[in-house]
Amino acid sequence: MKALQLSTVSSVVLLSLGVGAPAFAADESASAAVEEVIVTAQKTSQNLQQVPLAVTGLTGDFVEKSKIENFLDLRTRIPSLTFDEFAPGQPRYFIRGIGNTNRSGGIDSAVGLFVDDVYMGRPAMTSTEFVDLDRVEVLRGPQGTLFGRNVVGGAVSFFTRRPGDSYRFDGKVTAGNYDLRAVSAAVSGPLSDTTSAKIALVARSHDGYAFNTTTGRDIEDERVIAGRAAIRFRPNDDLDIQLNLDGSQRRGTGPWWDLAVEGPASVGKSNPDPRRGRGHAEDGYADIDNAGASLNATWDSPLGTLTSISAYRNAQNHNRANTTGLLVAPLSDVANRRVFHHTLFIQQDDESTEQFTQEFRLASNIGENFSYVAGLYYYQDDVFHNRLTDYRFYNFGANPLDGRFNFASTNETKAYAVFLNGIYEVTDRLKVQAGIRWSQDEKDHVTVGSGANFSRFRNAGVTIPGYTAPGRAKWDAWTPTASVNYQVTDDAFVYATISRGFKSGGFNDTDNDLQSALRPFNPEYVWNYEFGARTEWFDRRLRLNATAFYMDYTDLQVTVITTVTPGLPPTGVSGNAGKSTIKGLELEWTAVPLPGLNIYGNYTYTDGKIKSLVSGTLNLAGKEIPRAPKNKLFLGASLTRDLGPVTVTGRVDYSHQSDFFSSINNLPSEVIPSQENWDAGLTLTPAGKPYSVEIWGKNLSNELKITTISDVTGDGYALYAPPRTYGVTLSVRY
Repeated sequence: MKALQLSTVSSVVLLSLGVGAPAFAADESASAAVEEVIVTAQKTSQNLQQVPLAVTGLTGDFVEKSKIENFLDLRTRIPSLTFDEFAPGQPRYFIRGIGNTNRSGGIDSAVGLFVDDVYMGRPAMTSTEFVDLDRVEVLRGPQGTLFGRNVVGGAVSFFTRRPGDSYRFDGKVTAGNYDLRAVSAAVSGPLSDTTSAKIALVARSHDGYAFNTTTGRDIEDERVIAGRAAIRFRPNDDLDIQLNLDGSQRRGTGPWWDLAVEGPASVGKSNPDPRRGRGHAEDGYADIDNAGASLNATWDSPLGTLTSISAYRNAQNHNRANTTGLLVAPLSDVANRRVFHHTLFIQQDDESTEQFTQEFRLASNIGENFSYVAGLYYYQDDVFHNRLTDYRFYNFGANPLDGRFNFASTNETKAYAVFLNGIYEVTDRLKVQAGIRWSQDEKDHVTVGSGANFSRFRNAGVTIPGYTAPGRAKWDAWTPTASVNYQVTDDAFVYATISRGFKSGGFNDTDNDLQSALRPFNPEYVWNYEFGARTEWFDRRLRLNATAFYMDYTDLQVTVITTVTPGLPPTGVSGNAGKSTIKGLELEWTAVPLPGLNIYGNYTYTDGKIKSLVSGTLNLAGKEIPRAPKNKLFLGASLTRDLGPVTVTGRVDYSHQSDFFSSINNLPSEVIPSQENWDAGLTLTPAGKPYSVEIWGKNLSNELKITTISDVTGDGYALYAPPRTYGVTLSVRY
């Protein structure tokens, strides 16, 4: 806590001196008021300061000029958000500690990710490129009424810029260390009086952040190419139809896992440098392909505004990585077993997904005081998931364990929902809001387990060579919400909300026991109690927002690492935590004390506990909710000044998060240590010119930051965020 206090003090001193953050355009920075942010979190356009939800809205301009290029950048700037990737194409999102690490095709995400109102159902689909963005909205807590699918932890929504009536061109070229090369361009404009279009392209590559001396090659390199196109048809003022197309390809090696925590049976680190040394004789790979199309249409009809969103998506994810990262001696090489490490895990995932979604909404008014949004939603996905594991253990009995096993699964999910949300204006300042959603999910799942499983395949306690486990289940739930909000003054808005969230049950596709694989785990439910205040001060020079929340979970879906066969290595078992609670406070602020000086930030306090959970012989009651740092802080500022023929903008961003556990077991080897981060940039814009040059840097202290850590027989294997990166970006905008 002392380190946090010292860091906070030093950051505030720097910010007060005007060392800045997200660079704003010169004309914007001349304003002496906080910029208004418009969001569509309730499916209608609203001022962020009048939305009775815990929502953070970032403009596309903020995202671009703050160099927010991926979720690792975004996670530091959003209250209660944590993020990591087990492997490229396998991202894991947590809001207020709610998310999931199980990659099964029969499990839904607790945090929903949407692009232009289209739900991305599988992890590989969410490896999105931050290109040509209009805004980002992050909603925290269950969104059980208005959002497609079952959003129980929160929702992250990306909205791209729409083609309009004027021509626009944005282009960027970037060069940096680790041989970073990136180029992007977006062009948009009218094709006729009724039709406009856009196309945006991005290509990026960099060398690896780690080096495998065994193969003599970089690890964690990346090559990405992505494109997005849209054509918009507006024959009159009432009808707006837009066809969106997108595709992306990502290639690279696998992640670099490091032995960060040595357990009691460890033979010691073979690599003094966490990012360089002896690895396995293969570097792995990460190949992700995404493509999709959506048709978004709105019609201002006599009944109200009708919206239809039809979307199809396809994703292919193939990755292979040594998740213990070290060189392992052959089983026959007895003399060198203690020289090299004793554990080997090579995990390979191959997943293919097709998804279709359809949503209909009607937004209308009844009289002058009542407005509502009603809708229907349909979702279907078909997933094939194959998971292959090669392993080697030296320290379990006289005969070392060595082998390969495989889980192949197919899963079809069909989901239906009906929802209604209404707002009644009691007075000009007092509003009452209520909503209800009925959801039904159907899952048809088959898992086939085969090979030499180190924990043994079993059927009712009897060892078997493998199994085929077909399963089918259906769940439904009503998720209501109710809130009251009051505009105390023109600059102060308060609200109180009660809402229920629901995430359907599912099937685990890596279960060792046939009976358990046949049996689905239960849905999880949450009641969320929330109070918030949205305020502005000193003629809109300061914006200060606060949210307090209490979440009461039933049957929270968790994965517990436990020994299922005595004398053999432990394995993951999926199930439900009986009861758990999460409570906390979220603060956000933005200030413009002087024209051209912007200061902003947020702070989160989170306290999550398991109240009851028994898995086998383990009683985990009292354990902390994983991936929820108790304290999370972000501070930033930007300062813009005209210096003769050049406008100069400087920015600096600082973040801190306290330590937290990576899994529900709360093992000492699973602690993700507290960490701090500094980013900065300096932008030069010649007066009257359409171009600018930025010199930027990320992770300036070059701190080694663990993003995730996994326990394997007492050892902790970690992945790291990128080291210090820096470069120069030339931007052109017409």
